[in-house]
Amino acid sequence: MIVLAVFLVLLGRWLRERRTGRPLTVDEKAPTFQVVALGLQGSGKTLLLASMYQRLKAPAGQCYYLTASHDDVLLLNQWYAQMVDTAGSGDWPRGTAKGETRQFTFTVKTPMAGTALTILHLKYLEYAGELLTEIQDAGSTKQKELFAQIDAADALIGVLDGHRIKQQIDGHPEGSTHLERTLNALLPVMIEATAPISFIITKWDLLMDLHPDESTRLSIVHNLLTSNDLFRSLVNLHSANRVVRLIPVSAVGPGFARIDSRGEIVKVSRAPAHPANVDVPLSAVVPDMFDQVENRLNQEARLALSAEVRRRSRQGALEALGSASLFAGQMAGRALLAAFGPSAVAVGETMLGLFLDSRLGGSGDEGLRLDQELSEAERRVENLRLARRRVLYDMRRKVDMMEGRLPHSRLSDGHVTDGRFTGGPFSDGRFTDGRFSDGH
Repeated sequence: MIVLAVFLVLLGRWLRERRTGRPLTVDEKAPTFQVVALGLQGSGKTLLLASMYQRLKAPAGQCYYLTASHDDVLLLNQWYAQMVDTAGSGDWPRGTAKGETRQFTFTVKTPMAGTALTILHLKYLEYAGELLTEIQDAGSTKQKELFAQIDAADALIGVLDGHRIKQQIDGHPEGSTHLERTLNALLPVMIEATAPISFIITKWDLLMDLHPDESTRLSIVHNLLTSNDLFRSLVNLHSANRVVRLIPVSAVGPGFARIDSRGEIVKVSRAPAHPANVDVPLSAVVPDMFDQVENRLNQEARLALSAEVRRRSRQGALEALGSASLFAGQMAGRALLAAFGPSAVAVGETMLGLFLDSRLGGSGDEGLRLDQELSEAERRVENLRLARRRVLYDMRRKVDMMEGRLPHSRLSDGHVTDGRFTGGPFSDGRFTDGRFSDGH
């Protein structure tokens, strides 16, 4: 019955295209995921953003890369050039002012068969955290707009100033005061939201003297943060069904900056920049959202999803396209699309295809079809499926590598390690050699 239904879906598309005289085409409109970043002034949001783009603007170390508008690229490159310049004035780029909003749209692409395929878009919104706590002018709608953006977000980033964390550990009162202000600003709204959260510890290079071992350093910071009642409540409340991360990053890397006698962060003359972990926050957005959505499905929907993943692993390009269309109309498919929220409104089937391809596991190289008999339409679909698998595999790989090095970076349960789901919907099965297996 399923094979017949898929055939009828594809036949219908073919007949429509025969009537219009156009060749079979594929809707390749890529989904957009919204990321909202919050942090107080001076926490390092601007340096993080510039360094993230610099690290991910070319497919080096991963199969995907980021593009942006010409004006945004010029601005990001300007920030990065000023940040790494140790020969000039020594100034750092200007940060986000109170009440200021910065918005960037990044397109994730990957090279495939001599062209660059668009996989998805990341809409990145950056806000000064003071907007959450300070009384607004009469008639101002900025705070209301921020709450609406947080509600619609697919991922939240909370920026914690590593310099202030170091001050608190060293016993300086201003460090404790600033960290308390940061947590009081960010955590109440994050507790109410539903999107995955990544807490980013910036200026990680300044904490190197805590301990020579990075994992131990992170455990010290982890213990400090979880000693805060509100932070601990957020983790405990959402640990079972929400992805919460703690990601240490350095926009410039070790040895580039130091704290002078006045307590100011200054550049070290002629020091080279070696950013650390800056590629992880954006790489985690889609894998974390997909894991969280999957974990929220009921048992019936999970079983239907695992069956669809197994079918997809055996299907050809156009057959998989038709099967996804049918699945979108079934109860499990509708539940999945509803769980994606605003991200799936305009691109439901594309979002579903991206999700299902990510669940096949592996980079997809082992399933590459070289059949010269493929039609042009089939080849486009096959290349897109393979490209999506590669990109999502590489994104997850970056996150898994960090978790392997830094176990305290994961604050919540129900995640994927070593190809096996723990506490997730596929906890009775695993991905092996790029295929889903649960005994079938």
